[in-house]
Amino acid sequence: MTCRPQRGVLALLLLLAPLLAGAAEPLRVQGERQLLGAHAVAQVDATRSLGVEAVHAAPATAFQALPDTGAYGFQSGAVWVRLQLDWTGATGERWLEVPTALLDHADLYRRNPEGHWTVLANGRTVPYSRRSVPVRFPTFLLDPGTGVETLYLRVASLGTVELEPILWDPPAYAERMVRDHFWFGLGVGLLTLLALIHFTIGVALRDRVSLLYSAYALLTATFMLSFSGVLADLLAPEQPRLDYWVLSVCFPGFLVLIWPVFSSIVDLRDSAPRLDRVMTLTGISVGLAGAAARLAGYNTLVGPPLSLVFLVQVAFLVVVACWLVLRGNTAARFYLFTFLPMLLLGGYIVARNMGGPRIEWLNGHIGDVAVYLHVTAMNLPVVTRLLRIQRERDEALALTLRNTQEETRRLDSLVAERTADLGVAKERAEAALVTAQELMEGQRRLIQTVSHEFRTPLAIIDGTAQLLELQDGPSPPGNPSPAATIRAKVQKLLGFLDGALRQDKLGSGQWRLTPEAVAPEELLDTVLAGVDADPGRHPVELRLEHLPAMCRLDPNMISILVGNLVENAIHYSPEGGAIVVTALGLPGGGLRVSVADHGIGIPPAVLPRIFDRFYRTGQLPEVDGSGLGLYLAREIAHLHGGELTVESQLGRGTTFTLTLPPGASV
Repeated sequence: MTCRPQRGVLALLLLLAPLLAGAAEPLRVQGERQLLGAHAVAQVDATRSLGVEAVHAAPATAFQALPDTGAYGFQSGAVWVRLQLDWTGATGERWLEVPTALLDHADLYRRNPEGHWTVLANGRTVPYSRRSVPVRFPTFLLDPGTGVETLYLRVASLGTVELEPILWDPPAYAERMVRDHFWFGLGVGLLTLLALIHFTIGVALRDRVSLLYSAYALLTATFMLSFSGVLADLLAPEQPRLDYWVLSVCFPGFLVLIWPVFSSIVDLRDSAPRLDRVMTLTGISVGLAGAAARLAGYNTLVGPPLSLVFLVQVAFLVVVACWLVLRGNTAARFYLFTFLPMLLLGGYIVARNMGGPRIEWLNGHIGDVAVYLHVTAMNLPVVTRLLRIQRERDEALALTLRNTQEETRRLDSLVAERTADLGVAKERAEAALVTAQELMEGQRRLIQTVSHEFRTPLAIIDGTAQLLELQDGPSPPGNPSPAATIRAKVQKLLGFLDGALRQDKLGSGQWRLTPEAVAPEELLDTVLAGVDADPGRHPVELRLEHLPAMCRLDPNMISILVGNLVENAIHYSPEGGAIVVTALGLPGGGLRVSVADHGIGIPPAVLPRIFDRFYRTGQLPEVDGSGLGLYLAREIAHLHGGELTVESQLGRGTTFTLTLPPGASV
């Protein structure tokens, strides 16, 4: 009677002993998918110095049950997990998976038939070619054993340590991986496509919101690829630690971008510029410092503070967004609807990696669903913006078309008015031209008639004066005889008539250039010999430098030009003032002739007009002239393709310079 209760108590103690000692009931290997968390115990090796023999020999009290979340947070030590599998009745191999790509080392220790421990290495430090199962999560191939078998899993990482070991039937695992890869690739592909669309819009429209969101979406896609181990699987299977380096930059990158994206969408820079500036600078500073520290290998130290900053930032952002919604900000309402699922999911993942509570319904494909919802919601403003741009463009085109039509009608009316005005103006101009031509023709006939009618009487007067001068004898100096005076006036009148005839021929095109080969030295000697100058009162000096042997020009025209310049110099020079005529051969065969005097000079105000027809300065009223000499001189220079210029200073003299191009030399 008394033995049965004692036996019952003993049996109960035997059942409770493994639990009290930190042991766990072995897992019976069966089915397609089995979770090992409830059948595993673990101990933390703070110094990472224990070996498998020491762990195996450790008392049961050294082991504890795995956390409910399976997460140890940022663990600087190694975690040893004891697994017990019951292979009784099991057939076929199994795959042991640790579903996280964040572990640097995940090594499985198993006894071989000889009783020695063998190790299967895995984790981010092991290339895919050296893994027993070449997949992104640490996965180990297990041949079927006999009876109850004890295995040890050692995990260590610079990041968070999360343990949720799963035992898979290989076909079921392969089917699950195909399905997960499809949905995961769809989510990442949609995010990448959305980033490219916003980048294109941002560049085309110079829109800050689109560019920031493009960077945010691309960063999110990159984070998802590296967080799940896909990035290294695709780009560098033999360097799987690439995921760690990318994650070291991506996570701080969220701290930099989350607030600017939110601020740009809700226009916080206008409503709260100080808050926006402080939060933006804080995010950039913390993000850059965190990225530098993680890349330097201090992730176990900076990881928890960065995660805490991220959680605080997300919480504060949600609070500010709700506050803006209450104030009627529709953009903030859109932001909450679009970003809140992903923000909450990201906050949950970060909190769980730090050892926070586990929410079962947030695991599995909830992350993919959140991404799809986000992509769908973010496409709405893209489509809306494109439709708005299309509508604005159509309205702008319609407005431009209306304005163009109105402007065309106005221009047509203006053209008609101006055409009528031009017709009237043309008629008036034609009438004025006819009148001017009649006047010019009358003036030409008058000049020709006067010249013809005056020359014979003037020749008779001049001849008579010569006879009287011969009869009276030479006049005393300074007191010319009446006959000499008559001759001087006759010559002046003949010069005026010659000048008028020349300008008339020049204007009507009758006076044409007749070039011929002439020796310039002889031509200048002839011109100066024909000038009426008293050497005692106005000495004329000729200077010659490097003259060409022959020049091709019109000797009659050049004689008139140089003669007019020399006579002007004589008229406007004081008694005793020398006249210097300089002829210089130019490089290439050109010719330059200058006439310089030391006379009264020409005022600067009248210099631009001295070559005008019939213009006289009026400085010396007693000097006779028609105002045609300089006009004819410049026109002769232009006929030769040359130029006539003047330089003058009041009281110091004037210099006229004739420059003939190289074609004048032969």
